[in-house]
Amino acid sequence: MISKFGKTLKNQNIKDYTTYKLSGKIKTVIYPENKEDLINLIKYLRKNKIKHMIIGNGSNLIFKGNYDGVIIKLNKFDKLIINDTLVTVGAGYNLIKLAIKTANIGLSGLEFASGIPGTIGGGIYMNAGAYNSSMSDVVLEIEALDDNLNLITLTNKELNFSYRDSILKTKNYICLNAKLKLKKQNKEEILNLIKTRKQKRLISQPLEFPSAGSVFRNPKGLYAGKIIEDLGLKGTKIGDACVSEKHANFIINNGNASGEDVEKLINLIKEKVKEKYNIELISEQEIIE
Repeated sequence: MISKFGKTLKNQNIKDYTTYKLSGKIKTVIYPENKEDLINLIKYLRKNKIKHMIIGNGSNLIFKGNYDGVIIKLNKFDKLIINDTLVTVGAGYNLIKLAIKTANIGLSGLEFASGIPGTIGGGIYMNAGAYNSSMSDVVLEIEALDDNLNLITLTNKELNFSYRDSILKTKNYICLNAKLKLKKQNKEEILNLIKTRKQKRLISQPLEFPSAGSVFRNPKGLYAGKIIEDLGLKGTKIGDACVSEKHANFIINNGNASGEDVEKLINLIKEKVKEKYNIELISEQEIIE
């Protein structure tokens, strides 16, 4: 029955849907073809009280174990239209791919996203950012589904962007597509900046291991990685989850880590930091039961 709403896969490995590559199974994954399929799918799931959620590239998610429900992927929502400096793009479009594509035609604004392995929808949902820039700097408006599955348009102001946050988190809205405003700049300058930053990331971040990027938000005026490193927690392990030796604000999967391993390690770090510095570290990553 559910397969009529899009390509449907059963009994999938969680590691294929998250950047942490965690162990576990997903009961069902479905790829709706369009807005109508998505709306009808969610209506069906709600009516039948079937657990479900929408994910992008799973680059900020920690599944604690098996997911006995339906994961909805918006990969088919990938239409891209570039008109001068205005970019209209589907929620399922890859963020890194868009950053490189726009850089190659001399459009600046997404350089910060060239190392963020998410989708447009996921990036807007959490106001993804780096190098003191974020999605809030380039988004003009989005088309979304509200909680009653009505199509709505939300402007930049209405998205209530803040540090790693947006109204999409609090209101349970679903981003379908976005309009971004970029600016013209010398193509070589943009590409050189992206190349330089990539080289720095390769040196300073454990990109050779599965992870979900920075685990904790930086406390005001401080760096979470420095705090964790000063506590001597680099290399700390729980199961196959490990605090990176290269960057202490990264937890890496050293082999076959479970979501519970990662969650326990996050909690251990938070406890140690609270105990030593009386600082409440806030995780950027979402734990899925």
